[in-house]
Amino acid sequence: MAARTRLTIVTPTAKRFEGDAELVIAPGAAGDLGALPQHAPLLTTLRVGIVKADVGPDVSEAVTVPSVIGETPATGAPSVRRVEFAVDGGFMQVLPDRVIVLTDAAVSRDEVDVDAVRAELQRAEEALAKKRGADDSMERHAVAWAHAKLEVTHRPV
Repeated sequence: MAARTRLTIVTPTAKRFEGDAELVIAPGAAGDLGALPQHAPLLTTLRVGIVKADVGPDVSEAVTVPSVIGETPATGAPSVRRVEFAVDGGFMQVLPDRVIVLTDAAVSRDEVDVDAVRAELQRAEEALAKKRGADDSMERHAVAWAHAKLEVTHRPV
């Protein structure tokens, strides 16, 4: 059995995921970063993007768990599965035995209304185009958040 680290994803309203993971990949402010079990401690900010975790078949179902990407081999042996959440920035603490993600919003693929998010993306891009570079941080954030929500569905923009 591969070594595991405990992953917890928390928003202001709920614990969105808690389970053991073999690998956690997150959108750090300076680039994507991965955390394995026994990783050196660190604290980082997160940008809008996708948190991915390779989890085993024994993921706790006590907390809402999103649809998982991956399949069980033909032999019937459990495979490593991946859970993904679009996150709206935040913070990540990595310790040797656990990873904690604190974010304002975490959305799984099952929670995304693709048509609504595509319309949201179009509105955000139009608002960004109207700003023409003048203090457009809110508009850029709205575009990035819509892209992240579409990316977690694995559907084209």
